Amino acid sequence: MRRFDFRKLLISIVSLIVLMLPPAAHASRKYEMRGAWLVTAYGIDWPSCQGVTNQVVRRQQQELDSLLTQLHRAGINAVFFQVRPMADALYESSYEPWSGYLTGSRGSAASYDPLARCVACCHALGMECHAWVNPFRVGTRPPATQLDNRISRLWMTNSVGKSKMTIFNPGLEDTRAHLCNVCREIAEKYDIDGIVFDDYFYNPEFIPEDRSAADWKHYVEAAAEGMSMADWRRENINRAISDVYATLSTVKDGKIRFGVSPQGIGGANGVYADEGVPLLTSYGVITGDSQYAKIYSDPVRWLRDGLVDYISPQIYWTTDNPRHPYGGLSQWWNDVAEMYGRHCFPSQTMAAFDKDNSPKQWKETLRQIELNREYSFNYAPGTVLYSSRFIVGKPGAKRFGDELRRESFSVPALVPPMRWKEHVHQLDVTGLTLSGSGLLKWDAVGDARYVVYAIPYGVSDEEMFNTDCDGIAPEYIIAVTYDAFYTLPVKYRKNHRIAVSPYDRYGVEWQPVFLD
Repeated sequence: MRRFDFRKLLISIVSLIVLMLPPAAHASRKYEMRGAWLVTAYGIDWPSCQGVTNQVVRRQQQELDSLLTQLHRAGINAVFFQVRPMADALYESSYEPWSGYLTGSRGSAASYDPLARCVACCHALGMECHAWVNPFRVGTRPPATQLDNRISRLWMTNSVGKSKMTIFNPGLEDTRAHLCNVCREIAEKYDIDGIVFDDYFYNPEFIPEDRSAADWKHYVEAAAEGMSMADWRRENINRAISDVYATLSTVKDGKIRFGVSPQGIGGANGVYADEGVPLLTSYGVITGDSQYAKIYSDPVRWLRDGLVDYISPQIYWTTDNPRHPYGGLSQWWNDVAEMYGRHCFPSQTMAAFDKDNSPKQWKETLRQIELNREYSFNYAPGTVLYSSRFIVGKPGAKRFGDELRRESFSVPALVPPMRWKEHVHQLDVTGLTLSGSGLLKWDAVGDARYVVYAIPYGVSDEEMFNTDCDGIAPEYIIAVTYDAFYTLPVKYRKNHRIAVSPYDRYGVEWQPVFLD
């Protein structure tokens, strides 16, 4: 006799209740990814100037510190910092040259380490720092520094009309090994919280599937009998994703999140329909799947096989788009991610702000954030905004970040926990004390972070411990800190109950301890 699955019934009931709630009820959720892409390619977000002189370096550092501070003020809790735009590095790399987007000339040595600075600043503000890696892109003009010469054998160039694009050849085992080495070095050397790939796999433009293709020879040599070139290319990308995930699982007990941000359309061809993956048409989306067919990206496979911790599809359409409505796409991606037990944090573009930086345009972005919350069934909603410059705003212009903090991110949130990780073990805060100068201290617990709460006198335990929030309600969070100390603001030193809870690198928050 088949056993009745009470867990599935409970999940169904909870999901139904969540769907019946109005969007505003989701705003107080304790766990939510609130990310921002920070672009370094072409200096789009940062830096505004390139070079190695003292004056340029000081300006770069001041701009980065200011940008991160303003993101934190807007309610952002995770920064996706682009550290490898085009087979280059905005960090101290053993494998690839310094980025010209930083120094002004590819390969010219930098006098400081932007990734180290970004991590330190993010953590000082209580934000996560995810290293954003472009996995295969090299660029339109193959460079030739000493480090480039070592890896150029891994490249291939494809032509589309008069334009050319060079990428790493995903069909080579050495390419995948090189990518793993790059990611391993970043993960081991820096105190990052995650690594994220974007959507550059095979060329964004169409590339041929015949003898004229740059990788035809490798296809003939490596493909299994009967495998089409398209299937072979998709398998190359799948293997790369799998290899990186396996590599990161061996570093720091697998605490580093790994995510991919593919294009916003996936699964439209029905390849996984027999496995229960719903069709996009049932969500009001009418489209083909060029992602699967032309750049050989198969994100449903990565979710199905557990090769990512989160997916961040680039849903760069509006809520009223007749063919690609934002709501339908957000719901589909969230449903598929939930089906396979992983997180979905959709990426949203704010490019329209370039022409219309007005409250009317802001409402579209805020509505998309609410839709992401509404369609998240696993109590792990999320949004990653593209990109940071629109949140911070131009000097003298209205700052969307202020509106974001006021309307959507008014209550703090923690990045959702990865409960599928195997190495989770309980953490406890001990030795909690408060000095006369307001310095709150406790005993460090490994590499954990901590959540500091201040609950006004008069708030009952029933109000403070909200069962919907898995512990103390988020409106009482005053800080997330990576240190085992925190200077308590004067206004919280009286008439408040102070508590501190461990918040491990898997995103799991443990039992709070109250100050006597």
